[in-house]
Parts: sequence; structure tokens; C-alpha cells
Amino acid sequence: METKRRPRSVLEGAFTLLDALVRHQGEAGLTQLANSCSIPKATAHRLLEQLTELEVVQRSESRYRVGAQAFRLGQSWQPYPRLLELARGELRRLTAATRASSVLAVPCDGHILIAAASLTRPEDHRLFRPGSTVPQRIGRFCPIWQAEHELVTAEAAITLPTGRTVGSIAAVLAPPRPLAALSDTVARAARTLGAALVRKADPVSPMSL
Repeated sequence: METKRRPRSVLEGAFTLLDALVRHQGEAGLTQLANSCSIPKATAHRLLEQLTELEVVQRSESRYRVGAQAFRLGQSWQPYPRLLELARGELRRLTAATRASSVLAVPCDGHILIAAASLTRPEDHRLFRPGSTVPQRIGRFCPIWQAEHELVTAEAAITLPTGRTVGSIAAVLAPPRPLAALSDTVARAARTLGAALVRKADPVSPMSL
């Protein structure tokens, strides 16, 4: 007996449209969004107008884009306390040292989410833009996906002293650039970041009050 799919809730429909906007590089028309989400055009229009009133979506003539309120909400997201703040500086240093694009990757619903990035190649901006997801295999960038896009990654897990892994740092290379030479550099960056996450702030001296 075929199981009947439950009706899509209003909230689910709204988030489906927002996700479609992201997939369409942040801007799309009503028909395009309705078709890509398999939502009736009238329903999509009603949801988009409600999101526009909340400033989660902006409308420019006949097109919609992600709004300022969605940006503000996204800025408050953290995969782990202080991880984004500390990772951005570490990624810049890693990119300067290796001249390769570098990314912070965290697990997300069976994929890898690019949480932050320091990118050098124009083509990497399409694949590794923060907020995008890529296929994974056993918690690492999928080798088949890497081969399809003619790139390789040197990855290292960000691990806390408790043994918990909160993400990974990866340097992105285009063959035939050697991968082994970067592995130690990436591993050091991951260890530095893991240590910084648990380092306690220096106590405030009474003389400074």
C-alpha cells in the first residue's frame, strides 16, 4: 500500500523557498521558485509576500532575493561557540601560507556545510561559498565529487581535548599540485584552532579595573 505524503506545512514551504533562493545564487523570479520547489504559484506568491513583510525576503520588481533579516539571523549561527570567529583568522593565515583556498567544513544533514572560507581561485567561489553544501563520504569530502570538479583537498579534523570533533579545515588544490606537502600545514592549523576554542580568557587584573 502506497504511503500518502503528508501535506507540506506553511513553515516548511517558506523555508523551502528560502533554500531555493540560495540555490539560485540569492535571486530568482516567482515562476522559477515555484517550479523548483514544486509549490503552486499562488501559494509561493503568498508565502514570499509574507516573508517580504518580515524582511526575510526582498522584492525588486518581479524578482525576489534573500532579505536583510535572513542575513542578521544567519550571522548569529555558530556550529560551536567562537568557532567561526576564530576560524576566519586561521583560514586567512592558512591561505597566505599555502596560496590555496581554505575552508571550514562542518557536518550538516548528511552533507558537508561550508561554514567559512578564504578563497583564491574564481572557480572555488562557486563550489565553496559559505553556506553551500557538498557531498561527503565518511565525514570527508567525497572523492568522486572531488574528481568530478578536478580538485583535491587536504583535510584535518578540529578536535577538542575531550575528543569531540567540531568540524574540519581543508585546503583546496587543483591537480597536479602535490597534496602531501600541505597535509602537515593543514593539520597544524586544525590543532591551533582546536586549542584556541578551549583556551580560557585571561583573568582580569584588579589593576586594570
